[in-house]
Amino acid sequence: MNTNTVTANEVTLSQLTRHIQSYDQETAPWLDVINVENEHHLSNQYADLCQQHHLENKWILMINPENQPLEELAATAKINAKRILKVHTNKTKITLSSIGSALCKGHCSAVILCNPALENEELSQLTRCAQQGKTACIVLNSSTKLH
Repeated sequence: MNTNTVTANEVTLSQLTRHIQSYDQETAPWLDVINVENEHHLSNQYADLCQQHHLENKWILMINPENQPLEELAATAKINAKRILKVHTNKTKITLSSIGSALCKGHCSAVILCNPALENEELSQLTRCAQQGKTACIVLNSSTKLH
C-alpha cells in the first residue's frame, strides 16, 4: 500500500470529522422546552440540567426558579449551587433583550427560564442568541404552580 494514499485518506477522514463536528455545533439544539408535571419532576430536571451544564468557569443562570427543589438538591450535594445565579423577576426587571444578551455573551453554560410567557418569535430570537453565544437555553414550563 502506498503511504501517500494512506496519508491522503487520513487527511480526508480528519477533514470529514471536523466537518461533522462543526455541523453538529451549528445545528445543536440550543433551545429546549421541557414540560414539568410536579415538584419531584422539577427537582429531577434541575439536577439533570445542572449536572449536564456544569462547566468550570461558566455560570448557570436560572430565571424564576423554584427555590425549594434547588435548596434540597444543594443540601444533598446533588448539585453545586456555587455556580448557579438565580434571578427572580419579582425583585429584578428582566427583559427579553437582557436574556438575549446573556445568551449571546456566552458567559453561561446554560440559561434556564422557569415558566416564561414567550411567543414563538421570542423563542426564535432566544434560539439565535443561544446559538451565537453557544449557550444552552432551557425553558421549563409547569402547568401547575409548584410553590
